[in-house]
Amino acid sequence: MLDAGDPAPDFDLPRPLADGDETYRLSAAAHEAPVVVAFLGADESGTALLRDLAAVDWSRSIDRLSVLGVGIADLDTVEALATDLDLPFPLLADPNAFFAERYDALAETPDGWRPRRALFVVDRSCRFQFAWRAEDPAADPPIDDVLGALESI
Repeated sequence: MLDAGDPAPDFDLPRPLADGDETYRLSAAAHEAPVVVAFLGADESGTALLRDLAAVDWSRSIDRLSVLGVGIADLDTVEALATDLDLPFPLLADPNAFFAERYDALAETPDGWRPRRALFVVDRSCRFQFAWRAEDPAADPPIDDVLGALESI
């Protein structure tokens, strides 16, 4: 399991848009500023996490920051979710859950693997400063802990 201090696996993931896709690379974003990365399923708990992140006043903790949501779903589902929520940050797609698996953002169930919510703070050297994965689908995300990790960078 990846934790604070470990190198963050780099990724190139698409941001599905109606007029084509943009690709985001974690290391490029982290080079510019710390990054909050959120993995989530395209379900009600994932939507709640995105709304929670969109409501945070990130500037109270740090002047410069990137926030990236990663939907563990196909491109069309992620595009529809981003459009419905009108997010102030990009929502990327991990359709095959390749990076979700590397970030331990999948939970094993009797019916197979399912996405689970996960939050990470990645510093400019592309190392985790904070890592959280929801064991319980109803667990509240630790936004104050994320903000604390950002303040310590």
